[in-house]
Amino acid sequence: MKQIYLISLLVLAGACSNPSAKSLSAPSSSYAEAHAAAVAAIELAAASGHAWSTSEVLLAEGATAAAEGDNDLAIELTDKARVQAELSIQQAKHEESAWTERVLSD
Repeated sequence: MKQIYLISLLVLAGACSNPSAKSLSAPSSSYAEAHAAAVAAIELAAASGHAWSTSEVLLAEGATAAAEGDNDLAIELTDKARVQAELSIQQAKHEESAWTERVLSD
């Protein structure tokens, strides 16, 4: 499962062609670190108007896993929430210019 997730993540990061995608592959070392990073990324995504609804769900699932004492699962889910938020931010940046090509092209 983790291998499929990592491969998918690498494909998405490459498809976005963003040199700052380094943060997408850096797993958190603790739940507190993962949670803080995910919350910050989700807030930025929401401010861009492009937040994905699944980010909040994964964040909540991570909090549940942490409350149940499953730190590994909590970190994994919360890191997924952060990655999704970061990808939605990249999508928002791409859409800032891409819409003109779709709307104004003949």
